[in-house]
This record gives sequence, C-alpha cells and structure tokens, in this order.
Amino acid sequence: MPDRPIVILHGWSDTSQTFEPLARLLRARLARHVSIVSLADYVSMEDEVRFDDVVEAMDVAWRRHGLPRRKGAVDAVVHSTGGLVIRDWLARHSTPARAPVKRLVMLAPANFGSHLAHKGRSFIGRVYKGFVAKKPEGRAFETGTHILRGLELASPYTWRLAERDRFGRGGTMYQAGHVLCTVLVGNRGFRGISSIANEDGSDGTVRASTANMDCVRIGAVFPARPAAGGVGVEYTLEESSGSTAFGVLEDHNHGTITLSHRRRPVREEARDTPDGDLLEKIVRGLTVDDDGFEAWRQELDAGNRALLPEAPRRDARNHGFQNTVVHVRDQYGVGVDDHLLEFYEDDHDRGDLVARLFHESAIRKVHKYSGDASYRSVYVDCTRLARTIDKVHEALSLSITAYPELDERTPVGFTTLGSGGRGGVRIPRDAIGRFFAPHRTALVTLQLTRQQSEATFRFREHRG
Repeated sequence: MPDRPIVILHGWSDTSQTFEPLARLLRARLARHVSIVSLADYVSMEDEVRFDDVVEAMDVAWRRHGLPRRKGAVDAVVHSTGGLVIRDWLARHSTPARAPVKRLVMLAPANFGSHLAHKGRSFIGRVYKGFVAKKPEGRAFETGTHILRGLELASPYTWRLAERDRFGRGGTMYQAGHVLCTVLVGNRGFRGISSIANEDGSDGTVRASTANMDCVRIGAVFPARPAAGGVGVEYTLEESSGSTAFGVLEDHNHGTITLSHRRRPVREEARDTPDGDLLEKIVRGLTVDDDGFEAWRQELDAGNRALLPEAPRRDARNHGFQNTVVHVRDQYGVGVDDHLLEFYEDDHDRGDLVARLFHESAIRKVHKYSGDASYRSVYVDCTRLARTIDKVHEALSLSITAYPELDERTPVGFTTLGSGGRGGVRIPRDAIGRFFAPHRTALVTLQLTRQQSEATFRFREHRG
C-alpha cells in the first residue's frame, strides 16, 4: 500500500483532540504507510449551522490544507456524525469513479440517526451539552439544532442521503474498485449515570441497525377502494447497491470505540483484548485491498452472526434489531402525519395471537420525527420476531388507518386499509425474514390514495 494521508473526522459536540491517542496508535502500527494524519475540527454545536454548511466548509478546508483530490488518494477514519459529513461530502463533490477516499473506516457512525439526538434539543440537553460540557466553547445553551434534526431517528435528511449514495447510480460509491467502507460499532452501553442513555442493540448513542450503511427500501401503493377478500397490496423490496463491511464489537460503547482512553500502544500480547481487537479491525479496514474486501466483509459478518443468540434472552443487548423507517404519504407526495400501523394475521380461527405477540414482543419502540410525523422509526427486535414467525400460519399483514377517514360526513380523507383482509400489505411467511433483518435499516414508503367525496365540488345548473 503506498504512502498516503489519513483524515480523521470527529462527531457531534466533539473536537479533534479526542483522536490524538488513535492518531498515535495508527502512526505506530502503520509507520511505513502514513505520511500525515489530518485531524479535522468543525462546528457542530451552534444552532444556525446545517449539514450543508459543514460539508461545504469541509470542501474548502480540504483544498486549503492541500489534501489530494485524485481518485483513492486518501484514507479516512470517522466517528459518529462524522460518517454523515463525509458521505454527504463525497455525494456532493465526487462521483463513485473519482472519489478521493479509498479506505473509509466508520466508528459508530450515525448513518441513520441516533436515539439521543432529539434529547439534545431538550432543556436538560441544552443546559448540560450547551453549557456545562460544551466543547469547543461557543454561545451558551446552543447544541446545534439543525445538526441534531438531521441526526434524529427517521429524519428526512438521512433518508435522502441514502437515496443519493446507496441506491441507483450513486449506490456504486461504496464497493470494491471505489471506496472500501468498513463500519464498526459496539454492543455495550455506558456505565454509571450515563447508562440512562443505554438501549438494547446500541452502544449507548447509536444503534447497530442505524450504524450499518447497507439497507433496503420497501414500497407499497394502496388503492383507493380495495376489493373485499383481495390478495392484498403487493410491495417492492430493493437492497442497497454496492457493499460495505459491517462489524459489531463486543464490550465497546460509543466512547471507547474511539480508543481515546489509550495512552500507550497496544502490546502484541494484548491483541485478543477488546482494545486490541478493535485496533486490529481498524488497521484491517485501513489496509484491505479490492481483492480482499469481500473476504473481509464475510469475516465480519460471521462474527456478527456468532454474537446473535439462537433464542430470545431476558438480556436483549445482543439481540438483532431492525430500524424500520416508515414514511406515509398520499399520491400528491404530501406526508400523512396522522396514521396508525398495525400488523395482523389473516387467520380468524387463531384470533389476534400473532398480532399481540408482534406488537408486545417484537416492536420495542416507535419514534415520530419531530419535524414531520409522517416519518416514523419502528424499532423491531428481529430475534424475538423469529419466535413469532414460527406461529404465523401463512402470512403477516400490515394495515394502515389514516386520518381523516373518509365517510359520509367528511368530504376528503382515506379509506382504512387492511381491515377484514381488504387491501393490506401481505408478507408471506417465508418472506418475513427479508422484510425484517437484524442490524439493518429499512426505508418503507407507503402511499395512500387521498379521496374526495362528491360533496367536495359540485356544479349546478343556473335557472334564470
């Protein structure tokens, strides 16, 4: 591997100083290959700053610092929000065939958001993060409102970014021959008072499912007036283009994955420790070549599968979760913010057994995006869902009730879909595992048909 620069980007509310230990570790391990380690600093805690501003400022700073822009000339390590910054920058200023980054190692990236982002804008968040622990210093009680909105679960920003660089022509950015991207995330939360932020399937700040860049998009178009007894609405499922390497690491949280606590090199005999294993994986991600990338992906995937329990456990930290982002809109592209999703089984003899198990056991949390409630994140425990699937006779169906409901007193609205088997999305039993998969985000678009009654608009004859 030729001598090349390494660029390191921090996350929200952080500075480059955190990554001095990691920079020293990389210099020690990659001494023959590292010409310079450039530690980035960018403003993330001022309310008026948007991702647009950070990305454009990064492009200017890249040129000013003299970093090369030729294809594959630089490697990069990013943490948390830094993952979104570099992805956005690559999508705006490069094509897949000309990207200046060759190897990209993402440490706990918030590729599809963080379950803590909306809390950073709260009163407590503004007091603690915006005053007590703010770094770098800036205006008090500001926490980066626009950045946090982009980081919130189910944000349109992360959805749009995925549409640009994970699907279609842009989706070839991350694959052998272009950018070799390795995503690493821990599976343990914080200790002490910070443990209040912990959530199963996360590192205390980001979920494994929202860190992984590989995703799927699912779409269904509901008819205006579904026929009774129909076969249900068909859906499309498209996996993201290209490929990335994704690994879940034992015993690391959102802070320790930066190795900022390491003040000395990792000794040869300590490579089987959590820190040693992490450093080895970072180094592998920074040295893997095109020919070896698929084997690297499979190696990490095998490790992920080994961590998943065969059956649900009371301690669900190692369960596999899917971040299911649902956007409900009408045929005009307008979001439907008042809606209710329900899963059920088309087997009246069995009652609501499957629905109850799915809603009570598999669905762990639902988050409405604060800026637009037509976007929601549904956190599904796929490990528990596997037990529910065994009880599904033929199919699992999805119904949706949206408001206003069309009736004789309401001039415009929607028909309830899925009620009595009419027009719901039907997921065959053998396809449920494709619809819901661990450590992944699914972008689900449900399009409803907004209807108008005759009373909405009428003509009458003029009789003079």
